Amino acid sequence: MTLLCVKPESEHYSTLQGKVDDNILHLQNARGMFLLDNVNERSIKYFINQIIEMPWRNHLLLAILIQADRNLDPATNYLMLKSIHPRIKDLFHFYSIQEMREFNTDLHMYGYLKGECYPEHSNNMRRVFLKEYELVAYNTKIWLTRKLNQDQQAYFEQFLFPMRSFESKDFSFGKLAKEQAQNNRKYETDAIVPYLPVIRETARFRSSQMNRLRDAFRKAIEEAQKRPNCLPLEFHYDEPERIGERLYFRLWDKPSFVLHHQDQFSETVVQLAEDRKSTYSDDNNHFFVEYVKAERLDDDEEAGGLWFTEIIQLGVLGNWSQNASIEEMERKRTILNTWGYGEEDSEKNAIPFLSSHKGILYQHPFVSHHKDKAEGVVFDVEPFYVACTFGLLAIDVFTTTGARINELLQINSTKECIQVKKVKDKHHYSFRAIPKGRDEVEEFYISKQTMEYLQIVLRMLKDHYQSEKIPSVEYRCNRKHLLSEPKPYYFQYHNKALKDVALVSCIRFLLHALRFETQEGTPVTVKSHLLRHAFATEAVQRQKIPIDIVAKILHQRDLNVTGYYSSPTATQVAHAVGELHDAIASYVDIDEVILRSPEELRRELEEHNSKVGVFNKVLGGTCVTDYVCPTKMACLGCKAKIPEPEQEHELHEVIKLSKDMEERFTKMGLEVEVKKAKEMRKQARIELKEIESIKQYREEQQYEPIVHTNK
Repeated sequence: MTLLCVKPESEHYSTLQGKVDDNILHLQNARGMFLLDNVNERSIKYFINQIIEMPWRNHLLLAILIQADRNLDPATNYLMLKSIHPRIKDLFHFYSIQEMREFNTDLHMYGYLKGECYPEHSNNMRRVFLKEYELVAYNTKIWLTRKLNQDQQAYFEQFLFPMRSFESKDFSFGKLAKEQAQNNRKYETDAIVPYLPVIRETARFRSSQMNRLRDAFRKAIEEAQKRPNCLPLEFHYDEPERIGERLYFRLWDKPSFVLHHQDQFSETVVQLAEDRKSTYSDDNNHFFVEYVKAERLDDDEEAGGLWFTEIIQLGVLGNWSQNASIEEMERKRTILNTWGYGEEDSEKNAIPFLSSHKGILYQHPFVSHHKDKAEGVVFDVEPFYVACTFGLLAIDVFTTTGARINELLQINSTKECIQVKKVKDKHHYSFRAIPKGRDEVEEFYISKQTMEYLQIVLRMLKDHYQSEKIPSVEYRCNRKHLLSEPKPYYFQYHNKALKDVALVSCIRFLLHALRFETQEGTPVTVKSHLLRHAFATEAVQRQKIPIDIVAKILHQRDLNVTGYYSSPTATQVAHAVGELHDAIASYVDIDEVILRSPEELRRELEEHNSKVGVFNKVLGGTCVTDYVCPTKMACLGCKAKIPEPEQEHELHEVIKLSKDMEERFTKMGLEVEVKKAKEMRKQARIELKEIESIKQYREEQQYEPIVHTNK
């Protein structure tokens, strides 16, 4: 099992050698491959930085290698380390333990789980520690038994975590932690469920506003390049009538900024800027803007301006705490907590706008270092535009499909992923991804609007790469072991696929200051998984969709609920719709194919047409579920439907019809039917409001503000 004459290829081998047990370091699998070479980079770096000097280093290294050999998700391995190492460190400190042989689970772990030490630790911390510890202790022992001979087992047993003998039922923290987590999630979900349309609307309009700023910024650069020595160039433009504001900016480059703030730079820097040498040369130049002010056009109300300026002004963009003083950290932590980004009484610094991805919410070093020297708010435009564009697509998918974040990150520009079918002269759309707990792709059905957002992202990426094709990159989020082949993922930038933390930061940036509160007044920020819970809660609690159907829509296997309807049958499936241009899609014109298809295909089409909603028009919009009709074909107000402006007239007809029904049923004394008619009218008006929002967004997409520059 171990061969000491050959060494692993891992770049971390030399760092580990001499620090850990050699036999562990050289463990191989049945094919002769070193287990170390299969360990995820993130896990091994954490081990080297945090654990390598600790008495339990060999125990955890053995666990890491075995987890990797079992081909578990790298995120699972990392979570194990983050859950076990800090708690063992706490126990060794509290009980003054020096070596692993002194560690007694029935004494030390039992005392911790009983709350005899670290009373400030939450129930969930204790629950996670016990769960991860038991999994590692059990799986490591099983692996040794199955993979090694008796002599090898005898040697490696010294590095096994001792098993506990006490009963887990002695503790209530597991149940309490689960109940608390569920309650918190419920409170947060309740806070945002009624506002899913508002969330979509805000994302649309803010993304559109950022697009206008980017266009104006680029036009200002073009003007500056025609007029040498004109910087700073002042420019302004009017927002659409809905906003009714005029925004004022200054365009800078590095030399002009230095020369106009000479008193804040050294003589050497000023001279370099004058000569345009070194970092101030044309090759190293960089354009950025200064937001000066906003003013109302038609009234005396206070102008709203750009929603994100306070993030910059307060200095909480990126990893803001790196060089902050204690007083500054306390002040900013308090502000972030009031916005809902941090945790009350927590000593951790919330970093909600740190993408950890180049080009996304990333500011040029010159801008970051000198932003406080200007009167206005100085920032780079492109990184904010990129964040808004990614955030818009993500929010749309989350709120219309309930997809998980790692399913969203799998969307790529291949015919295997994007599916488009044409039936009855209408396009229907979906993407394919591997859901959690599966190893095969499944279909996620999406709307025409989602397809338009995909095209916006695609155009942005083509512009970024200056190419008609976007590159194939490695997938970098959960389930990476199932997605080893590089693909042209939509969520990528600077030749790297986005991680979940980058996408979450985009969402937070786009929806910043959109405040929601629990009934107790606790601020709630929009999170990807919270949107998934809101989608499900809306479906179950308000639309009364059976839980098993919601599980199918969300691609979940474990219902954890009994007493609900049985799983849906194939004949009850309703297909979803969407759109993407032909160049990146698998495209089938079924109407055309059916004319020359064999009898088998003809029968297949008849089967599709027999299903509820499949490839059929629904009232006022597009159906996005492919399972049992959640409202028994009562499409009005259904959250599995996205309202479409092209079908607005249908909703007006519904309102007219509901008034006639209400009048007739009132005369007949049918009070229940009167209430139904009123509810029908209410739902139609709600959908009309969202349609109006979509129409305004589309109009603003076409709006090109006239950019005025100083002469």
